[in-house]
Amino acid sequence: MRPNKCQAYIVFLYLLLASTAHAFEFSGLEFDLSGYLETRHCLQVKAPNDWLASETMARLETRSFKDDWSLFAAMNFSANHTRQDESGISVHEAYIDYVAPSWDLRLGRQIIIWGNSDGVRITDNISPSDLSEYITRDFDEIRMAVDALKFRFFGDNGTGELIFIPFFKQGILPGKDSPWAVGNIANETMDNNRPDKTIENGELGAKYALFLPGFDMGLSYFYTWNDFPYYTRNNGSRSLNPEFHRLHIFGVEFSRLYKDVVFRGEAAFSHGNRYGSGAMDCLVKKDQIKWLLGLDWSPGNNWSLSFQVTEDRILGFSDRIQQKEQSTMVTASISKKLFREKLILSGMHYFNLNEQDSLTRLSSEYQVMDGLSLFLGTDIFQGCTGSFGRYTENTQVWVKAKYNF
Repeated sequence: MRPNKCQAYIVFLYLLLASTAHAFEFSGLEFDLSGYLETRHCLQVKAPNDWLASETMARLETRSFKDDWSLFAAMNFSANHTRQDESGISVHEAYIDYVAPSWDLRLGRQIIIWGNSDGVRITDNISPSDLSEYITRDFDEIRMAVDALKFRFFGDNGTGELIFIPFFKQGILPGKDSPWAVGNIANETMDNNRPDKTIENGELGAKYALFLPGFDMGLSYFYTWNDFPYYTRNNGSRSLNPEFHRLHIFGVEFSRLYKDVVFRGEAAFSHGNRYGSGAMDCLVKKDQIKWLLGLDWSPGNNWSLSFQVTEDRILGFSDRIQQKEQSTMVTASISKKLFREKLILSGMHYFNLNEQDSLTRLSSEYQVMDGLSLFLGTDIFQGCTGSFGRYTENTQVWVKAKYNF
């Protein structure tokens, strides 16, 4: 769809749905319509002061009910002003639910979230990531929906979960001409060698979560593929050869409430990871462990504070591996609600101890009226190397307006 037509369609949908969004009944089915209209614009602070992102989007969500069945669908109508080829209509989620007294079933396109970390993914590996704008978007928008069957069963003190994803879905990297691109690694090099869309190449997940007074924990297993390809070079050439391999990921998570503090942790052991060698002519197979410890504190008076430390370590490290054996990162976040909770000020800081690079995200949200909020923020990249330092030229300020109906 051409951008100008898409914009007009978004405005038309908004005017129509904002005036009619409500619950209604049709042919014995109950329907509930909702959604939002959002416009978001990010400006590069340093010269040449480009627009790093500029998008207007409407999301329409509808849910229908009948007895123990329900249907949910969410559609995106987007006009992307900086990447016009990404404008158009897409299905965000679409699934059917069946709810029984001791179990439920969900079938269709859905976002599945595991773990309890904030802004970091440890056991949260089911839904792949859309990194077309790195991690500068809301985390809920970075996760991609997968076509899956999810079965849950409920016990007195816990919940079991089984997931089957019949067809592999890879994550999204920035395009080669994107300001967020990393070298020649982009989606253009990911079209070859991906797993065929067959049942044999499906992914399986299982999790059991235990809930006790003041204490929760969970154990998980995910049989999957790497979301982003590993790369080698063919016979010393400059061209990259993408590869996908099977992974076994075992996870554990917990959270413990003590007064007004929540202590939490996660760990994931990944068997079958590959790492590039120094010459990039082959891959080295090694296991990996990632862990996180954090705490959330709510001292009152509308303050919220959070702190996390994470480590990523390659087990049985070899000097042939191009990547470092271990990396550690700390994150801290703080938020405060003011003016009868109409204004929310928040900040989050990521600091990589190994590379000494960082990302600081500052934002403010002001509720103008019911459903309408205005946002102002900045993403500040610092450092010389590392996953944050490589983007120092992309430090940006951004504005956003969002209307929920």
